[in-house]
Amino acid sequence: MAIEELHVGGSIRLKGPLRFRVIRVSGYFSVDGSVEGEEMDASGAANIDGSIIARSIDVSGALRVSGDVLVDELSSSGTVKVARTIQAKKVKISGRVKAEKIFANEAFLKGSMDVKEIHGVKIHVARGSKIHGSIVACEVTVDRDAEVESIYAKRVSVGRDVEVDTIEAEEVSIDKGAEISVVRYIVKADFDKNSKIDKIEKVEKVAKDITSCNK
Repeated sequence: MAIEELHVGGSIRLKGPLRFRVIRVSGYFSVDGSVEGEEMDASGAANIDGSIIARSIDVSGALRVSGDVLVDELSSSGTVKVARTIQAKKVKISGRVKAEKIFANEAFLKGSMDVKEIHGVKIHVARGSKIHGSIVACEVTVDRDAEVESIYAKRVSVGRDVEVDTIEAEEVSIDKGAEISVVRYIVKADFDKNSKIDKIEKVEKVAKDITSCNK
């Protein structure tokens, strides 16, 4: 089925696969199958029983996808649940996300993320955010009062009062009040005397593959 432009203010269920240019959801929208198109705006609730391929997705309500999401730009201040993988050029999150993995060139994460692995080039974790999972990237910045399970990167900068279980990187910078269980570094580790690091050691390589950062 092909749709040029669809506005959903009530409730609609469609049989996929579905092709579209623009879909705007302020009510309830459900597709039994995958969807592909240009722009999706979900201020209501969208349920896709399949995968999504799109240029841009903006969620201020709720989006549930039983497959994968392949998008140029994903922006969300609502709730996003993806059964498998989110792959995007740019991700900007200020709500809740649950997914198996996220791959993004650039990601700004603010809120609560339950993701096994987040891969990227530049990843910024905003103040007070909670990341339940690992970050694997070239450059990672974590703002104050945030919590991250583990970070594997070329360069890591951790702000005040941040909590991280494990950091492995070429270069690490840790501000005061931060609490890190384990820091493993290759080249350099700078840390404030008022930070708390249970274990710090120099290693030859990090446990995750970050060789693409050298290209």
